[in-house]
Amino acid sequence: MLQGLKRFKEKHPFTSLMLIAIAVRIIAVVFVPGFGSHGELQHPTLFIAFLEKIKALLGISDSQGMMFLSRSLYALVSLFTVSMIYRICDLTSNKQNAWLLALIPALSCIMPSFGIIENASAFLGLPLMLYGANVVLRQEVLRQNNLNENVHRTSFLIAGLMLGLGICVWYESAFVVLSILLILCIRRNFKGAVMTLIGTLSSIVALGLLLWALGVNPLKYIQL
Repeated sequence: MLQGLKRFKEKHPFTSLMLIAIAVRIIAVVFVPGFGSHGELQHPTLFIAFLEKIKALLGISDSQGMMFLSRSLYALVSLFTVSMIYRICDLTSNKQNAWLLALIPALSCIMPSFGIIENASAFLGLPLMLYGANVVLRQEVLRQNNLNENVHRTSFLIAGLMLGLGICVWYESAFVVLSILLILCIRRNFKGAVMTLIGTLSSIVALGLLLWALGVNPLKYIQL
């Protein structure tokens, strides 16, 4: 049986990783009441406001039901984060190292803050940042292989859109985006940097206008 599991892992590394991550999160959601409920995650955020809206729509009035919903959503978000960590490591190293590194957040019930993420905004902004970084890194790998960069220029725009959403959710991540733009410029990929910047600004402006139209002031969710 162990040999069969090992062969499955070697043949399907990503699938085996995600199955482990899903199993851990099902256990945590069902049996660990404190999962995703750290006191620091209760600061006013757009995510908490979103949970309140979902709670009202589903008719959930008890706190236990609300916490179960909260834990489930945190678990889903963390699965996406584990996926992005694997894909980024796969691009920079190999599948074996990527599997081993991604196994850490896959097994972590902190999902995947390791104790350094202090609020829900940071937790939700992290996967958006990782997705944007993954797209940029993949396109840089393709560019290094002398593929036509014009074909993939829209990918930098998509990466910028995701990075912009990440800033809207977790405004401190603007420093991450600035770092990505700086690296692209240093690598003389000025077209990619411009498209990423356009996408980032488009997300910020579009979401800001949408929130104002809905009567929500996003500035009250920004905390120093």
